[in-house]
Amino acid sequence: MMVRNKTLIVFISFNLFFLLCAGLHLFIPLYTRSALTRPPTLASIASNLLLDSCPLTASMINAGIMATSFLISVPAIFLRRNLTLLQIHAWLILVCALFTLAIGLNIWFSTLQTRANMAPLWNKQTTFVQSMLQFKFKCCGYDNSNMFITDGTCPNATEAARLGTCNTPFGVFANKFLDVVFTTFFGFVAVDMVVLLSVLCVLKERKEQIRYRLIDEKRAFGGI
Repeated sequence: MMVRNKTLIVFISFNLFFLLCAGLHLFIPLYTRSALTRPPTLASIASNLLLDSCPLTASMINAGIMATSFLISVPAIFLRRNLTLLQIHAWLILVCALFTLAIGLNIWFSTLQTRANMAPLWNKQTTFVQSMLQFKFKCCGYDNSNMFITDGTCPNATEAARLGTCNTPFGVFANKFLDVVFTTFFGFVAVDMVVLLSVLCVLKERKEQIRYRLIDEKRAFGGI
């Protein structure tokens, strides 16, 4: 009885952690999109632009699948003879893990070509945003110091040539920031795998309980 209770407690604990991860999958995209509708600040402008270039919609879809999987696991805790719900829960966790891994790999691959990927992101920004980025990274223009936004940081071509282009400092920042992002997603995958293992343990335990119950019932029937 004690071992069984411990297994169930671990299962419930990991599932709550799984739900927390689902909340983060949803919160980060919603927060990013909300932040982009507000006037940009110097502290968050670069990180918000980089997050916006990530597959946020995919993360939100994944959050929905994770929440559905968690809701299925709730009745499975109490329906000890019904293994179908636990099996569905396990398969959905596997789907979530693969989905999360795909998102993480997508972001990781983008860091392999940061300079090329950041150029379109830079070019589609307004002059105001580009000016803020120039001030933040103390540079002028993205990959051509002759094509810069004239502002307090880059008042003329001489100063622009002295400061240099933004592709290097912005690229370094992007790599470091996105490294944290895709590492976080890989961490989510690890959580998914731990939750999946806990589900498999509960499944194994309940299958044994059902088998022993059937054996006991056959013995009782044989005695009659």
